[in-house]
Parts: sequence; C-alpha cells; structure tokens
Amino acid sequence: MSFSFDVRGLARCLVAFMLGGLWVVAQAEVIAVEQVDKGFFVSSTPTLTMYWQGQNSKAVLVFIPGGEGHIGLKPGQTDHRFQFYQMLKRLTNPELTSGKFDVVLLDSPAELSPNQRYPTARGSSDHLLRIESVLRFYKARTGLPVWLMGHSNGGISLTEFVKHAQKEAKMGLVAGIISSGARTETTFKPPMDLPFLVLHHQQDGCSHTLGKAAADNFNQVKVFNKGATELAWLLSGESEQRDPCRSGFHMYYGASDEAANVIDDFISKSYP
Repeated sequence: MSFSFDVRGLARCLVAFMLGGLWVVAQAEVIAVEQVDKGFFVSSTPTLTMYWQGQNSKAVLVFIPGGEGHIGLKPGQTDHRFQFYQMLKRLTNPELTSGKFDVVLLDSPAELSPNQRYPTARGSSDHLLRIESVLRFYKARTGLPVWLMGHSNGGISLTEFVKHAQKEAKMGLVAGIISSGARTETTFKPPMDLPFLVLHHQQDGCSHTLGKAAADNFNQVKVFNKGATELAWLLSGESEQRDPCRSGFHMYYGASDEAANVIDDFISKSYP
C-alpha cells in the first residue's frame, strides 16, 4: 500500500505558515516511494521517507542515515524527535536558518548489514535502487534540484551510489553531495562536477570515522571535482556517556545550530 498527500491542499500536507509574526513549521508526513525498477535482487517493498518542506525552497536534501540505516518510520507519523534529524529539520525553518531547503529522511525497510564490520548491504542493488527511486521521486514532486547527504555508515551509501551513478550515467540525478561524519572507507573517484561538502566534527571519537580520513577524502576530491569543494570542521557540542559511534560529537550532539548553519550556508552558495 502506498501513502501520499496532495501538496496543494490536504489538511495533512506539510506546510509552513505565518502566525503572529512567528514562522511555524507544521509537522511532517511519511511518504512511501515505490521502486522505479524490478529485479531478482530488488525488493518491491516501498521506501518510507519523511518529508519536511521549507519556505520557497531552492533544493531538496535527501539524507541517508548511518547505523543500520533503519529509522523505523511508520505511516501516519508526523515527526521524528531524534536530535540529529531535528538538526536537519532546521534547514526548513527560516527562524533558525534560511529555511529555503526541503529535507527528506530515507528509511531502509530492513537493517543494512547488522553485526558486520563493514556494511556491504549499502552497495546492494536493492539499496542503490532505493536511493535512485527517492531522488527521482522528490525531483519530480518538487521540481527542485536534489542533494544527497550521508552520515557515518551513510557515507558508504554515498560512495556506492556515486560509483553506480557514474557507471550508469545517472549523476544528473544529484545536484550536490554532503559527506558527513563518514566512515573511513568512504572514497570518491572522478569524473565529478557538483558542489561537495565534507562535514566532520573535530572531536569525533568514533574509531570508524577518523578525522584524518575525512581530510584525506576532501583533498582527493578537491583535485578532480570541478564544483565547489569544501571541508568544514564542527567545533561545538559535547560528548555523551554512550557508544562514541552513536552519540556525542559523532552525532553532532549539542552542535545542531553550528551543523545546520554550515549545511545551510554551503547549499545556499549554489542558489544565491
């Protein structure tokens, strides 16, 4: 079963409106995106996404989460309170950023390579098709350029999808890339001609997401990428008494303002 809404008028539509001089952003809605193709290694299960809409948006940012990639979105869900996703939601709110960008959370219907040292499922045909399907869906739905962002293990998804898109001549689906707190194994190869941001916390304590690797990745991409290429170190935030690969500096805990503003500033340069 597919879930959708009429962006022009239904009461459950994600909208923003002015109220007493304060910009208020309504709750999001979960939208199911059908696979654009079929195959022996491809599941027909739709990809659930959460969509937040900005004000007079210039672009859409599709986010691929880290961890096992499974957020657990449910039909009818109107928000996700996890602080990292709330950080991204700031990009839709002109009281906190320019508010000129839509944000989409991409939820894998199943966990991607649980209990494996390297998330090989992020290079599977099914996962790559889900990314492509979501990019195509929101590009058609909004008429806006679509950016792709991956965090932590999501960096592997970025690597694998870019390789796939380069091979299949589908790089036109992507207007820009943000590699955030990415796995050390995250790498990219030419050709590339699009805005590219490497975002990393200076005190990231996760052993799988080394800061040196992020800097090396940036230096490599800067050589061959024809688009704007930047490296941004986050400095604010704080640690937590939890797994450093799932909390604290790695997840930009306490650094939501800084992280959202860095992302907002970088994407805004493409749409002055």
